[in-house]
Amino acid sequence: MGQLQSDYERIAALDTELLFINPEDLDQTRDFVAKSKVTREALSFRVLADPDRAIPTKFKIQKETDKGTEVIPTAFIIDKEGVLRFKYVGSDPFDRPSTDSLVEILGMIEG
Repeated sequence: MGQLQSDYERIAALDTELLFINPEDLDQTRDFVAKSKVTREALSFRVLADPDRAIPTKFKIQKETDKGTEVIPTAFIIDKEGVLRFKYVGSDPFDRPSTDSLVEILGMIEG
């Protein structure tokens, strides 16, 4: 989360909103944000609690494991008309696209 905050200005400069979705309830999401060492007041983007996992269900980004259903980390770019323009599905919790990659893709979309 700290890295997203650090990179937020680069993303916002491209007339883009950033939304972080956590598939946990509100209390767990607050704890997650607190553990990230970024205060709620310091966050430049919104964090959404999704305890019912509506987003992962809708976009089919869940997998069954021996521990139960896990959400696969995913990055989406959705344009102003609501069209999905880019989707990156990670292979593990730390597999995420770099900010440089996202900025490049946003530049191509705005092109």
